[in-house]
Amino acid sequence: MYIKKTIKTDRKSNKTYCAFHLVESIRTEKGPRQRTLLYMGSEIPLPEEEHKMLAKCIEEIISNTQHLLPYPERIQKLAQTYASQIMSRLSEPEEQSIDSNTEISDFVSIDLHSIEQQEPRSIGAEHLVLEMAKQLQLPQLLQQLGLSKTDTAVALGSIIARAVHPASERATHQWLSNSSALGELLDIDFKKVSLDKMYQISDKLLTHKSILESTLEMTEQQFHGYRSTIALYDLTNTYMEGQAKANPKAAYGLSKEKRSDCPLITMGLVVNEHGFLSRTSFLPGNAAEQVTLQQMIESMSEYQSLFKPTIVLDAGIATKENLEWLRKSGYTYAVSARQNAPRTDLEGQLEPVDDLHNHVKAALIKSDDNDEEKWLYCESAAKAAVASGMKQKFCKRFEEDLQKLANGLAKPKSSKKHAKVLERIGRLKEKHKRVSACYEVNAISTEDGLVTKSVEWKIIEEKMNKKLQGSYFLRTNRMELEVKELWQLYNSLRGIEDVFRFMKSSLGLRPVYHQREHRVDGHLWITILAYHLIQQCTYQLAKHGINHQWKTIRDIMISRIRVTIQGRTADGKMLYHRSTTKAEGSQLEIYKSLGIGTSILRSTKITL
Repeated sequence: MYIKKTIKTDRKSNKTYCAFHLVESIRTEKGPRQRTLLYMGSEIPLPEEEHKMLAKCIEEIISNTQHLLPYPERIQKLAQTYASQIMSRLSEPEEQSIDSNTEISDFVSIDLHSIEQQEPRSIGAEHLVLEMAKQLQLPQLLQQLGLSKTDTAVALGSIIARAVHPASERATHQWLSNSSALGELLDIDFKKVSLDKMYQISDKLLTHKSILESTLEMTEQQFHGYRSTIALYDLTNTYMEGQAKANPKAAYGLSKEKRSDCPLITMGLVVNEHGFLSRTSFLPGNAAEQVTLQQMIESMSEYQSLFKPTIVLDAGIATKENLEWLRKSGYTYAVSARQNAPRTDLEGQLEPVDDLHNHVKAALIKSDDNDEEKWLYCESAAKAAVASGMKQKFCKRFEEDLQKLANGLAKPKSSKKHAKVLERIGRLKEKHKRVSACYEVNAISTEDGLVTKSVEWKIIEEKMNKKLQGSYFLRTNRMELEVKELWQLYNSLRGIEDVFRFMKSSLGLRPVYHQREHRVDGHLWITILAYHLIQQCTYQLAKHGINHQWKTIRDIMISRIRVTIQGRTADGKMLYHRSTTKAEGSQLEIYKSLGIGTSILRSTKITL
């Protein structure tokens, strides 16, 4: 083998360029001829004087022979890349008979001592997610939006990689190039795809966000045949590494991951009762929940003009202004109320509404005929337990600070002026406002009222018990709902909390390493597209009684790999046979439930 250099001229620009080919000399009936094994591109990252050594190294890798002295590492690495490309390019699928279940026999004598395995690449989980993308017609949709065949493959690679191996774009590029057989499924060599291409695809997907979102929602409804009647809306945020000064959305706020030291980016989601995403938005990190609702609901309504879903909101978004806007816009809603009900007398006794453990009891509050809303009083044993633990911690901190203040009165240089001590008590009450209202704190002064002698406090049991009872209120303008129906409707909001938790834990949503606004939004958008494909899978499996989390499904499927087996034949040549491991056990159950075949790519072989 040797590397042949050819000078060519571009017909359009008249510019000359080099073309490198790896060729070998073969004997034919018409005499010796050259056979081109591989086009190596217009540039090889080695000096030309080392091309001969590179060709020799490639030949030895393919023939499985070993050079007396090792080649330099840079040449070995490059030769291995080219050798893999040669085997992939020259391999041909094994012939099959008319009966697809029976393969034509093909016997070859192999030296057992020469058999080795190479290039193992995961393919099971990638194939599963790709099939979900095909069910949602995502490849066709991307091409309809103007993406080329290569861009479509890179886009699918980025989205599927986020589902199977969530990581940054740089780490994703490495995984696609060296650890996954997704490139074989998509008919693209990711080693030839630059990292910049991955970023550019992120930008292109973001520009088509609106049409992708609405089309996927419509396709999901048609595929599963459901009608969405509930819209669950909530916000979450994720933190960013670095200062992100180039991103106007990066802002400091209350981090839900306790990373308020980092700039944040906020994401709003509208999820239907089936767990599928309807609308998403990317907002500044300090975005107030109460001011985003109208924007999101209006954007969703552009594609749902035939009916208006019931809006389910958490207390942070259920402001007086938002509820008034929902009523004026003709929406029904079920929300958690931060404020107390207008009246507290119940229509009947508290009754269990939690089918699983009866940990929640609820009753409707009496209402007048002219009321626009119906209120529900709920008591939760689990919430009371959580509240008890939290209050104990908060009470301990408050009492420790009060004790420090009291102990300081005995120190000679500490301020004992009664006005100053009262001021410090006021600051402590503000600092511990979650529990300070449950305490009676008194500063005992001297007769003249100028100096504080001591600080005493006691718990107001009635207020503390009320804090610990785990009660809350729900409100709705759907007057036909009964106790259990209203509670279950609001309880569906847990679904969106599960989506947030899943994106952050299983889809690598946090942290974000990009600094520019469009790159951050693009990174989040790819995560959302990956969620669409995963929900398409888990929703179908749940219908067949398989309620595994995605991480479990991914772990089951990822054990299927594609591997090349090499061995020396009786005539001294090297046979390379690449195939996919067979599906087994739980994998077969998943394939059957999803209605997809177990075969992943045909086996290929080459003799060199």
